[in-house]
Amino acid sequence: MLPAYRFEPEFPGFDFADAWGAGNRRLAVFSSTRAVEFGLRQLPAGFLDGVQLAAIGPATANALDSAGYAVSVLPAGGFTSEALLNEPQLACDPGDAMIFAAPGGRVKLRQGLEELGWDVRMAYVYRRVELDVPDEQARALAGADGIISAWTSASAVQVLLEKLPEAAWEKICGGRCVATSQRLKARLAAGGARSIHVTDGPGNDAISACILHLI
Repeated sequence: MLPAYRFEPEFPGFDFADAWGAGNRRLAVFSSTRAVEFGLRQLPAGFLDGVQLAAIGPATANALDSAGYAVSVLPAGGFTSEALLNEPQLACDPGDAMIFAAPGGRVKLRQGLEELGWDVRMAYVYRRVELDVPDEQARALAGADGIISAWTSASAVQVLLEKLPEAAWEKICGGRCVATSQRLKARLAAGGARSIHVTDGPGNDAISACILHLI
């Protein structure tokens, strides 16, 4: 494992108790499992009562389900903001929406919901803190042969591209990369990766299956 971040709580700067408008349809969108983890712990009792819940992907939906919350909007055509925005039920009777995310994230989702008529508020409930790459791991990568790397975040690609020594990054680019989306594949290709394989889904099972196939 070579994590690019650690995650810390963030506080959105408003009172959740007064966050919803009166009488409108209410939608809470959770952008990741981290948003579930750090968001739910901040919410007052009953905050999600009568609120429609949306999740970007199945892992996020499962995290909400494990916490006792049923998801009613889950994209069928992928695990991106664009896929969620294509769900027909979001185009009907727009009201108040709240997106649980990290600062700087889900700009397209906010814009898309606003274009559909939603009044959107961002709830930044966690933040990413970039980590330095330990020297011993950088040296191990630079000296390794036959690397298979698995990627789940485009921002992690950018962080490691900037922080890894050139020799270590080149070894990754010369190996085989496993990406969980076409968008992530494009980001890796832009960073110099030459052999990129896209998984059948974003979950750990799909990532493991792809790696085993390569092995």
